[in-house]
Amino acid sequence: MSEKIKLLIQMRYTTELRNALTATKFSTSAVPSLDIPGLSLDENYTPVKIPKRETRKSIGDMEVGRLFTFDARPEVSTYLIRGEVEDENSLDRLTEKVEQDPSAVAVHSDARIGTCPVCPDGPVGSHKDVAHLLNTTELHANGMDGTNVMVAIMDTGIKMEYLRSKGISANFDESKSWSPLHEVVFKPGNFPKDHGTMCAFDVCIAAPNCTLLDYALLRSQKRGETATEGFLSDAIIAYSKLLELLSTDEQNKPRLVVSNSWGMFHPSWDFPVDHPGNYSDNPDHPFNIIVESLEEAGADIIFSAGNCGEECADNRCENVTDKTIYGANSHPNVLCVAAVTTKKERLGYSSKGPGRLDPNKPDICAYSHFRGSEVYPADSGTSAACPVAAGAVAAIRSVYSLSDLSPVHLRNKLRRTAEDLGQIGFDYSHGYGLINTREFITPPPKPVKPIQVGEPVSGNLRKTGESAMFKVTVKNALNVVLDGPEMQDFDLYVRKGAEPTTTHYDDRGYTGTAKEKIEIPLDMGEYYIMVHSFRGDGDFSLRTIVE
Repeated sequence: MSEKIKLLIQMRYTTELRNALTATKFSTSAVPSLDIPGLSLDENYTPVKIPKRETRKSIGDMEVGRLFTFDARPEVSTYLIRGEVEDENSLDRLTEKVEQDPSAVAVHSDARIGTCPVCPDGPVGSHKDVAHLLNTTELHANGMDGTNVMVAIMDTGIKMEYLRSKGISANFDESKSWSPLHEVVFKPGNFPKDHGTMCAFDVCIAAPNCTLLDYALLRSQKRGETATEGFLSDAIIAYSKLLELLSTDEQNKPRLVVSNSWGMFHPSWDFPVDHPGNYSDNPDHPFNIIVESLEEAGADIIFSAGNCGEECADNRCENVTDKTIYGANSHPNVLCVAAVTTKKERLGYSSKGPGRLDPNKPDICAYSHFRGSEVYPADSGTSAACPVAAGAVAAIRSVYSLSDLSPVHLRNKLRRTAEDLGQIGFDYSHGYGLINTREFITPPPKPVKPIQVGEPVSGNLRKTGESAMFKVTVKNALNVVLDGPEMQDFDLYVRKGAEPTTTHYDDRGYTGTAKEKIEIPLDMGEYYIMVHSFRGDGDFSLRTIVE
């Protein structure tokens, strides 16, 4: 008997489907029109909501790459359900039925996916070498260590007890984690030591103070051939839960990095390219849409390039080594990561571009095949390169907010600042080059705080060289008075119409203390005021007084 074909069916909104989102079981009575021979629906897979995607009517100067908007209201969203059919004939009947059903949208592939480890023998260097190459000493000295950043490990599950034994002190949030398994023994954070634990370790090389989230999507209830394979349907659930996590007001939106060391290995794991439900080459597949919507919501999404490089491809590639960066791994809204050693040599198993959805993949490369977590003899494959890069992104996100750098701007800066390897500029082996954190080490300027004349304000400078910036609109002659801590030297700078620097200003204080005063004559306009630590730290107060 031939293997059954696993699939996803996209349905339009009904009250029954909306109510089924929170049910423990899915009753097939919610979709009576799909009662057809050869189709078996999965009652354990409750519907997953997919936001409506629409082309943006206008794109602002600072919104490069943001081509779509997403609407998650229940009545305009669509809903995915999971099932399987007996054979190709049953699939054809289902596809024809769905095309005629006004309550249905499409049939999609529930493609097989798997983790990405492999080849060659023996580790090259260690995680300490990786830390040095990523400039972690300087990153951490500048507050870039993953603090207040969540990193979701989308993999086989994490063994936190093992990570603690290896000296990993990162936070872990079980309440925001998820697993497709319901056995008590396999709670998030308590999975067997495996591929996902390796990935979590590698994230913490650059981001030791991040908060790990465990999304064990490869521990699927719908298994592939091994325990480290799953299906896209569980990845869709995982991403929908992360999307809910970011569906908060902009002011309180958490910082989220999503690390994906998995992908599709062979075209036979998917519907054919010319099928409308194909995943690998189809930007309209629901998983590709939900990836895009999560990025639009503010997540930095990192994917491994895959391990089908022609020199020593994974056996699962079955000798297919051309254009093997499939589906979401090649999505234009994610950072796709190839693999090099700590000696900056490309690893032969690392998949080459072009990508299926975006030809300019991979984006960058990162370090792999080093001695690290000791889950395996080497942390290897693009599986290790991906979380190494994700950890670097989480470290950067500790300081750079979404308003400083949106996900698309962060990806662009990572491409622009990458260390060129291979041929000059972009190439299909290395992307734009090797990840380079040095360009991010100087933190972004703090935002300018508007103040009113006569309003007392306070602040804190934590170290020498740090500044705080204020802005006041002047209609009368004005005095600006700074009062800071004893035995420190804070300087006051003022400039009309633009932010002052230590070399460009209209006026500045000249005392050797933290107490300074500047008199602004009657000259109406907008003035910027900077308090800068020449030496020392501590609290200060600032007042503007009308003369």
